[in-house]
Amino acid sequence: MGSVCSSSMEPVGAMSNIWDSAEGSLDSCSEEDYDCPICQDVLKTPIRTRDCRHVFCKNCFRLAVRAQGPHCPLCRGPVSETEKRATDVQQQMRERKGQCRACGTTTFLSKMRVHYKSCRKYLEEYGTPLDAPPPPVTPTTQEVSHVSVDTIHMTGIQPGQPTQTQISELVRPRVSTLGFLGGRVYSCPYCPLQGLTDMTLVQHCVGSHTGENAPAVCPICAATVWGNASYCSRNLIGHLAIRHCFSYDTYMNVGEDDYTQLCLAIQQSLQEGTGIRVTTRP
Repeated sequence: MGSVCSSSMEPVGAMSNIWDSAEGSLDSCSEEDYDCPICQDVLKTPIRTRDCRHVFCKNCFRLAVRAQGPHCPLCRGPVSETEKRATDVQQQMRERKGQCRACGTTTFLSKMRVHYKSCRKYLEEYGTPLDAPPPPVTPTTQEVSHVSVDTIHMTGIQPGQPTQTQISELVRPRVSTLGFLGGRVYSCPYCPLQGLTDMTLVQHCVGSHTGENAPAVCPICAATVWGNASYCSRNLIGHLAIRHCFSYDTYMNVGEDDYTQLCLAIQQSLQEGTGIRVTTRP
């Protein structure tokens, strides 16, 4: 499982990931051979380790190396975080088709990640695939003299909220400031380890529980106001690697709903700008 085949492959159950371009052939590979052994999903930007010839998603590999040191996640052999891209594997993925693990649609393996972005069943399980974290929002420097909550209603985000009210009155007391929510920690769903931040939890699970396929509730999602604490992911490691590749706490307060966060963003933007007053319309 995980990177593409060889003429003397080990059993898939052993998570074989050894492949040599001189030996491998498109016909001898199974669809599972193009799965990353870390996220257990189709390879994205595959890289190959120089010595042991194992293939992983570039981002999954780097996350694992940063979590557990310069060791191969499969065989513990020496590796470098800057291993080279497996261009031959990429070419094979352009020529071979596979089925979406969520809906069964057939497409080229190289296009599978694109399909995921529009696959309703996949999005329900793993969320939107993210290539990079969004840039932080910087406050505007434009001077604003008056702000009315009526302006918020014009966006159509949440009609029916009371008008003629100061923004600060709509905001519930915050757990902490934007950024890391002090004291918010998680427990590993697979072992007794506790007291982990969100990104430490992701690194721990990817580095220490690779191949774990027992359904589990995502602790990070369960702690958010939009999360479902009773929903079990069928592939939690893949979910963490895809859905939580960056910390939500860096960009939002996960304990507050969308409307409250909108009010906070407006208030913070106005207060941090030079010469800005926040008042209501008479």
